Amino acid sequence: MAFNLPGKSITSGTSSHSSALKMRAEQNASALKKKTDYEAMQKASTKNDARYGKMSAADYKTEVNRQVASNKAGKGYDAMGAYDSKGNKKASATTTTTPSTRKVDVKGRKTTTTFADKEGVTVTQEKKNLLNKGTTTRKASVMADGTTKKSKFKRDADGDDRMKKTTTKGKTSSGDGTYVKKSKSKYDKDGVRKKAKTVVKTDKDGDGKVDRKYKLKTNDKKGTQKTVVKEGGRRTVRKTDKEGNTTTKSRRTLKGFFTGKGKEKKNARMPDPS
Repeated sequence: MAFNLPGKSITSGTSSHSSALKMRAEQNASALKKKTDYEAMQKASTKNDARYGKMSAADYKTEVNRQVASNKAGKGYDAMGAYDSKGNKKASATTTTTPSTRKVDVKGRKTTTTFADKEGVTVTQEKKNLLNKGTTTRKASVMADGTTKKSKFKRDADGDDRMKKTTTKGKTSSGDGTYVKKSKSKYDKDGVRKKAKTVVKTDKDGDGKVDRKYKLKTNDKKGTQKTVVKEGGRRTVRKTDKEGNTTTKSRRTLKGFFTGKGKEKKNARMPDPS
């Protein structure tokens, strides 16, 4: 309200106070805007520490509020304690990160695993596979004539054979006796056979005693072979070396021991396998 006096005009105290409050409010608003201008603050902070420039606007604001709260709590400004030297957020000590991508490559006897850890660093781990730890398959069958056959196969993670073992039981061709045949083969890491062994025990007359024993050993890596036949008091051995040369020796035995008598010359006739 204004009062008019001769030569003077007086403004009431209420009007003057209102104008002053309005001016102060505008000044406070301008000061507050300048204080909370995080964009300008971030530019200024970046001049002192380049790590601030690598943050997003939201992350920078969060970091400012965190440091202000830290200072109010009496801990001071801890100079980007939540970020590492590259401007990246530090992982919480109680937080575990599961790799989002994991690649497993199995080759031969080695398994290679590749993944990114919680800090984004690529990690490669190699593990040596143990032999004969792949799949194991067992088979059993019975033939119409009563012959039984049991087999066991072991393969590695690549599907390559590592071991084969077979046991066959049946009757002799005459029908009076029985036989048991056991075969075993071993393979290298690439599935190539290294060596094999076959043993055949025959009871020709069915009296429960072994009348004939046939044993064959083959070493594929060395290229050698050895055959031993025990039958009728005689032991016959045939050997083949890596050059393909074959020699056969035979001598009489008595209850499993050599008598030193009845030796035959080299290249003696080798009994049939059966």
